[in-house]
Amino acid sequence: MIKSMTGFSKIEHESLKGKFYGEARSLNNRYIEINLRLPKTDYTFEQRLRELVKRYIKRGKVDIVIKWERIEDGTNNLKINENTVRQYLDMARYLKERHNIPGGLTVENIMGFKDVFSYEENNSITEDELFTPFEELLRRLDDERKKEGLLIEKDLLSRLKFIGAKVKEIEKRLPETVKAHETRLREKIKDFIKEGVADEMRILQEMAIYMERVDIAEEVARLKGHLKNFKDTMSSEDSIGRKLDFIIQEMVRESNTIGSKSSDFYISERVVQIKVEIEKMREQVQNIE
Repeated sequence: MIKSMTGFSKIEHESLKGKFYGEARSLNNRYIEINLRLPKTDYTFEQRLRELVKRYIKRGKVDIVIKWERIEDGTNNLKINENTVRQYLDMARYLKERHNIPGGLTVENIMGFKDVFSYEENNSITEDELFTPFEELLRRLDDERKKEGLLIEKDLLSRLKFIGAKVKEIEKRLPETVKAHETRLREKIKDFIKEGVADEMRILQEMAIYMERVDIAEEVARLKGHLKNFKDTMSSEDSIGRKLDFIIQEMVRESNTIGSKSSDFYISERVVQIKVEIEKMREQVQNIE
């Protein structure tokens, strides 16, 4: 099954303890890259969350943002910053002793100083409250990537069919091109005989050159094999993007060789059409996981 590397999903999940907000976005990337933005109290879960992401995504850049809003339940407590109070008292004692300043600090004075009091918020999220909606967010992202993958698959199959048809046309044309080259070869041999240079070695050389220039049957067979391999690979459940990219490179190689060997306009025209379709396939393959 083909999966696209691009996708987007979001989720809002509300429980008795709070609201979970999540957004996930995946983009093309050569390797897997995971960026997580979590509530500051929940970094203890980060490594396990990363492992969970890898179960759904094998390749691509993934950006995930998680927010958590706890319902007010009276658990926010006013706290005294003991260190801050101690520093104020130490400074007051120092000023009094150093400069002989009368008087002293009172509770009322201290309560008016900055940073003496703070709220300690109980905004942590439990494992169930985090992992259950987080995995649902990943499932939704995976579904979106599969949907786009189906569109890519449909496009690739259409182009494979077109290329396959053009390869068949080339195969059908081969006997005619071979016959034309044989005719030209006979004419050359006749010219050698007339010129008195028709030695056996020269004739063998011309035949070897002829075979190298016109014999594209092997390249056509390999190109057909690559087309089949490409189609078979598309049905794999594994991450297939890199393999498909490699097969595309081999298809380009064989089509280039066919084009360079053949001097037949009919074949050259179809080679150009094949190369155009292969290039479009290459662009699509860059989006596949």
